Amino acid sequence: MTAYLIRRILQMTIVVFLSTVVIFLILNTVPGGPLDGLRFRGTSSRDQVSQEDIARLERQYDLDLPIWQRYTRWLIGYPKVPDHDNTKRGVLRLDFGESWAISKNTPVLELIKSRLPNTLLLMLTATILSLVVAIPVGVYSAVRQYSAFDYAVTSFSFFGQSMPVFWFGLLMVILFAHKFREWGLPYLPTGGLYNERNVTHTIVERIRYLVMPATVLSLLSMATWSRFTRASMLEVIRQDYIRTARAKGVKERVVIIKHALRNALIPLITLVVLQLPNIFSGAIITETVFTWPGTGRLYFDALGRADWPVAMAFLFITAILYVIATLIRDVAYVIVDPRIRFD
Repeated sequence: MTAYLIRRILQMTIVVFLSTVVIFLILNTVPGGPLDGLRFRGTSSRDQVSQEDIARLERQYDLDLPIWQRYTRWLIGYPKVPDHDNTKRGVLRLDFGESWAISKNTPVLELIKSRLPNTLLLMLTATILSLVVAIPVGVYSAVRQYSAFDYAVTSFSFFGQSMPVFWFGLLMVILFAHKFREWGLPYLPTGGLYNERNVTHTIVERIRYLVMPATVLSLLSMATWSRFTRASMLEVIRQDYIRTARAKGVKERVVIIKHALRNALIPLITLVVLQLPNIFSGAIITETVFTWPGTGRLYFDALGRADWPVAMAFLFITAILYVIATLIRDVAYVIVDPRIRFD
């Protein structure tokens, strides 16, 4: 196992390095850029920005340097370049620079830290809700195969997997926010996390803001995970060791939970563990529909306003979390099923 971990860490290092190259090249070679809005600001002399000002901004943001020098400064910081005094330690030391548009001159890491608690609250709630519902439902559906409950779960799975998140979110806003308010029923906020006075809510009020985005976000995971749990359980409960346990007189509940479920969880581990990076990256569509102030919405705004430091930091951290999640997945396989070895 030790040799496997060393080999995987070396592979992860290479993958992260290649991901930094891809992230930087994609965002720095696409048409347009953060200064295009200034170049085409207007036709009158009062609206136009001088070429000297644009050149000064290019020097400030290192946009006048060759792309390989910009990549080097972004990744490892120095060496210094003449006429460029904005020092930076590089992303390898978690210095992602400063925001160009969303919050000018604010360190990117501070922006991410300010949004991360909201994303953690949303994603952890949706993940826990999905697991609490999907696993028992999938197990019971497999044990009662072809029952009315099983057909209902199958229909729900197809519905959840095919439902567009943005459309379902808008339906919930129309129903539980607008229609309930018109009908004089208790209604939910349309979005955001703060009221019109921009103050922190009590726990109950915060839950009201969390209900709709967490429900929409958990729908797809519930549908997918319950379907995978059902399929995996159906395969496991037909194995010889399950029949042997039943023949020995072991209680059915023990057979299902102790013997069958543990082995049936192996395919589900892949889906759940690969969900971990999303706890940081959030859900871009869901956070946008409900104006949830999380990291997913931050990334969406960064792309729309050509704030490259924020977008590259988001993608870089997400890439690291994905390679870590794959390692956690492999280790979890060994814990759940001792027959698996990586020696």
